[in-house]
Amino acid sequence: MCKFTLDMSDIDHRMLDQADRRILREIQKDIRRSPEDMAGAVGMSVATYRRRLNRLRKSGVIQREAAILDPSGLGIEIIVLVTMMEEHASGYDRLKKRVRAEPLVTQCYSVTGEADLVLHVVMPDMASFESWITDFILADPAVRRCQSNVVYSRIKYETAVPV
Repeated sequence: MCKFTLDMSDIDHRMLDQADRRILREIQKDIRRSPEDMAGAVGMSVATYRRRLNRLRKSGVIQREAAILDPSGLGIEIIVLVTMMEEHASGYDRLKKRVRAEPLVTQCYSVTGEADLVLHVVMPDMASFESWITDFILADPAVRRCQSNVVYSRIKYETAVPV
């Protein structure tokens, strides 16, 4: 008898079928719904839904599941554009490492254009931000300049990825 095993790390994420995509769309709306509700929404049995959901988790398509908080009650959102000195490649790598470890930075993107990094930070208040930007960003010798933009309202905020 031949026993077949599937190594989940071998699943090509681009090979998702329409049923997988329906599951991904629904769980991005609200993962807290019951398995029965989710299975009904995607048009399959609860057992099939659970099996496919577990496969998507194990394969890494679903990286993690987290609560989404409203930062407006937790502080001030600020977008920071950081431009690095051209001759400081090691400084750029050092700053990226520091940013990854900094809990006040909720998102960071390496981008094309005038700025090198775009940071989304949430600060308790403006005094905290002033201290942080001076000590964390401007004190770094590899930083040429930064521009800060306080978010006063969100026009659109979506965590769902189109599938």
